[in-house]
Amino acid sequence: MLAATQVVSSHSALQGERPRQGTGGTPQSHECFMMGRADDRAPKISDPVECAHKTPPASTFKVPHALIALQTGVITPETVVKWDGTARNFETWRRDHTVDSAIKWSVFPFFQHTARLIGRDRMRQSLASLRYAEDSFDGELTEFWNNGDLVVSPAEQFAFLRRFVAGDLPIDRRHLATVRNALRMPPGQITNASGVHAFVLDGPKTAVVRAKTGNTTVKGERVSWLIGTLEVDGTETAFVGRVRSTGTLDSTAGADVARRGLNASMPGVKPSPDSSGIVRTRRPG
Repeated sequence: MLAATQVVSSHSALQGERPRQGTGGTPQSHECFMMGRADDRAPKISDPVECAHKTPPASTFKVPHALIALQTGVITPETVVKWDGTARNFETWRRDHTVDSAIKWSVFPFFQHTARLIGRDRMRQSLASLRYAEDSFDGELTEFWNNGDLVVSPAEQFAFLRRFVAGDLPIDRRHLATVRNALRMPPGQITNASGVHAFVLDGPKTAVVRAKTGNTTVKGERVSWLIGTLEVDGTETAFVGRVRSTGTLDSTAGADVARRGLNASMPGVKPSPDSSGIVRTRRPG
């Protein structure tokens, strides 16, 4: 995937996205950030090696999953999947949901339900037609995006998002619009299963963020993602942020990587490293 895409390595502007190496028995963490327009031949990339490393997509898989569910007709935008009263980890999962709210609140049981409706063969065929990832899944149908059966690199997610932005997917435009609307976040915030979280960018207040979080732990490694698009003055840019660590990570760790990368790349914003070596941003003057 990386060999087919020309990239610009931007360590000087994206110092906050460089891997942090542990020593001895301390946790190790590695970060990737990518950003570019659908027609951009030289997207920004913080670390080509790390951005080619594959991990489970976790709940970021809800983007292609929702498109497949809508395209196959197992749900419509108006379909309501009712909470069956089962105890759930998050309050946001203990209610009825449409695909819009299930994306916004990252409702795992909703998408386990749609996976069963889609079925193994249609899911595998649809993933292949979307060219989502080189990998597919072989095992259990309702958790493969979380448990390491399906793995995807940030570079693959980024390529998929750019086709999503361009409308270059074998999906009806009305379904693309439904998912785009579901991904739209409140100004200065992102949402996931645990609630609403700050996501403050240094760009124009009119900027629109469409995004999906994802978090999982497989074989002792915690992975946190934020993927999506940033729209400023009618121009839409795809981005991917991911961090993986053998230590603990907050559910917004991937969002923090994406926020730092986006802020460091905003027009008119000058990055400056603080004493920790992580880039903070400031406007000139």
